[in-house]
Amino acid sequence: MPGPELHLSAEKPLVAQAPLLSIRDLSVRFGGRDNSTSAVHSLSMDVLPGRSVALVGESGSGKTVSMRSLLRLLPEGAEVHGSAVLAGRELLTLSDEEIRQVRGRQVAMVFQNALSALNPTRTLKVQLTEHLRWHHVCSQREAHERAVEALRRVGIPEPERRINMYPFQLSGGMRQRATIAMAIVTEPSVLIADEPTTALDVTVQRQVLDVLRQLREDGLAIIMVTHDLGVARYLCDDVVVMRHGKVVETAPIEEFVSHPRAQYSRELTNSSPEIRIAPLAAETATPVAQPATPLLHAKGLQKTFHGRGGDVLAVAGVDIDVAPGETLAVVGESGSGKSTLARLAMGLIASDAGVVEFDGANVSEMRRDARRDFRRRTQMVFQNPFGSLLPHRSIADNIAEPLRVHGVGSKGRRYARALELMALVGLPTERAGDYPRQFSGGQQQRVAIARALALDPDLLICDEPTSALDVSIQAQVLDLLDELKSTLNLSMLFITHNLAVAQRMSDRIAVMRSGRIVESAGSDALFANPLHPYTRALISAVLPVRSAARPLHLAVGPDADGGEIREVAPGHLVRAHREEVE
Repeated sequence: MPGPELHLSAEKPLVAQAPLLSIRDLSVRFGGRDNSTSAVHSLSMDVLPGRSVALVGESGSGKTVSMRSLLRLLPEGAEVHGSAVLAGRELLTLSDEEIRQVRGRQVAMVFQNALSALNPTRTLKVQLTEHLRWHHVCSQREAHERAVEALRRVGIPEPERRINMYPFQLSGGMRQRATIAMAIVTEPSVLIADEPTTALDVTVQRQVLDVLRQLREDGLAIIMVTHDLGVARYLCDDVVVMRHGKVVETAPIEEFVSHPRAQYSRELTNSSPEIRIAPLAAETATPVAQPATPLLHAKGLQKTFHGRGGDVLAVAGVDIDVAPGETLAVVGESGSGKSTLARLAMGLIASDAGVVEFDGANVSEMRRDARRDFRRRTQMVFQNPFGSLLPHRSIADNIAEPLRVHGVGSKGRRYARALELMALVGLPTERAGDYPRQFSGGQQQRVAIARALALDPDLLICDEPTSALDVSIQAQVLDLLDELKSTLNLSMLFITHNLAVAQRMSDRIAVMRSGRIVESAGSDALFANPLHPYTRALISAVLPVRSAARPLHLAVGPDADGGEIREVAPGHLVRAHREEVE
């Protein structure tokens, strides 16, 4: 029985074409016959020349496993059945030597972690030219020219110079571009991109996707494996939605985002947060009133890290306030100083200069009892829930750990409190004796939140608490935090690089770049009228699921960070920059 056919997007009408890659009834199982696990069930899809297909779904849906099976990159013991025909050639029956010739030559793959995909001990020149020579694409003399041209095609500036660099000498975005260059240098017919932008900042993500779009326009067929519907819509013509190893829907991407047919597809699209830009000017935006005495007050915070590679100024003279019951979101790209700021506010690391006050008291001058009380009233939720939990302790013990450390209640009372908190965050209490490894990522984050609430804190500091989660799980965790905030009157310092999440969760937003806050305002006012060029660049780089993508503005010079910050409207602060001066 033939598998589901992909409808072609109305944006790129095509005459009838034979598929370049045709996958039919692809199934993958792991383990022996008596104890096997089915990871992919009867996947069928077509990929046409010059088209891009998004393979979307949550973690564990079978996206990556199905694509790796085509190139025989699965662990030993995997059983693969079905058919995958590339340009008239069946891939699944090729010998090991034959599939090695296909892998990287006709079908190339870009992996999520560029740093692990590249050899850290070899320059880009060695790695790209070696790739060409292994596949007998050209002579050694031509290989250098082809490698430089591949780097130029993916938008790496000064490719003649950078080709002699090692991977660690490149930024994250540059490394990801280099992995794409390595994939396309042999001019393959099909490119499989497995979550290539998940770990990248929004501006770098947009640039990498623009590279892939240009390659598609040049005739390359692309399969984009992703859980991000914004990425899928921006790059792809068609979409295949997977859940529990099965295809639940195939459609042109525009039809999918506007009218998803399957219930699971609707859940995915509805769970994807989007920026709301209200049609109002900054003068009419309602400013957020500031209390006379904020719960958390930080002024002039500065932190420099010293290392063999030199000094890094992580936080440079930052001022923040968080009012009782308020959520302040701090946004910015990796390396902007967000997480360092959170740790300074929490007292986990000492500042070089500046002061942190909690409920009117200077944290650095607190005596032992006062500091202990501060620790009880201020709790943190980290980005990686599994890494922050004790793997050898039960869920109940993990949640009750802060109570034990602070000597609160008897063992029985602590256990009862753990059960209360499990119910509060939506975890089944009958699983109190299970261990963190037995829970999903979203459930682990709920455990981490329950533990943070054990001591009834007044301030919750959340450091990228949903960035590692799938969109539907992310939505559940954000809903939970919203509910807890209103129920418990929590104040929150919310660290994130996701602007849509920041807008949803916060009353005010502070934008950080190079260790400084360049703009801060009420959430609606910031998106209605962003004044700093870096803020505009971040907003323009966000890829919406349902509305139209915005033009990308990246012209932000280093001089944009160094001016004085001033109030341009009630509650709206912006740092002066050259564009303003000129």
